[in-house]
Amino acid sequence: LCTWKPEHQVVTGGESMSATSRETSLRDVVLHQTSGRIHNKNVSTHLIGSISHGSTGESGKSGLFALCTLDGTLKLMEGSDKLLWSVQVDHQLFALEKLDVTGNGHEEVVACAWDGQTYIIDHNRTVVRFQVDENVSAFCAGMYACKGAQNSPCLVYVSFNHKIYVYWDVQLERMESTNLLKVLETNKEFRDILQQLAIDVEDTLAIRDLVHETLYFPDEQKETSITRPRTYAIVGES
Repeated sequence: LCTWKPEHQVVTGGESMSATSRETSLRDVVLHQTSGRIHNKNVSTHLIGSISHGSTGESGKSGLFALCTLDGTLKLMEGSDKLLWSVQVDHQLFALEKLDVTGNGHEEVVACAWDGQTYIIDHNRTVVRFQVDENVSAFCAGMYACKGAQNSPCLVYVSFNHKIYVYWDVQLERMESTNLLKVLETNKEFRDILQQLAIDVEDTLAIRDLVHETLYFPDEQKETSITRPRTYAIVGES
């Protein structure tokens, strides 16, 4: 990476720029090594900046930008010298975009490879990827209105067979991984069922057994769910 100093020397008196002044001018470009990995200077690099990372108050902080290289390197930077994360993949990345696919105000980094492999990575380096069926010659992403008057996250691919593919309303509930029990904890209908079965919502072991029986032994679970409330009612009366 490199930045340019705002100040530079001006040659006066109509004299031609000397070798010394030319060298000074070249030094105005400051190089920043983002990692210890040696990159091939002939490999193409794509850069995208002004990546949103929160509310309006947070947007005033130092901007985020991402870069990808054709050799499969993908990085997220804050400023010119702070590396947030770096990912190395085994695909040739030729296009880079930003898109909020979760609706939380944080724009994810979207990178596409020639073979159609697409990576969506959030600020915590959580990766979601999928494969497009054809090789890709061009790619872009953004908020577009494909149906109705409402913009939604879209991924647009152009194949080498002269076809354009638009994946519209691309939204993910979350980027981070979770488990079934955590999802069910927030479900009101599931909590009501636990109450009918006289199972404490804090009894993780009993809930895990219930889910296991429901998924793998549904016939037995159906009979158990009928008899269980009656059993607890009898114990309560005694």
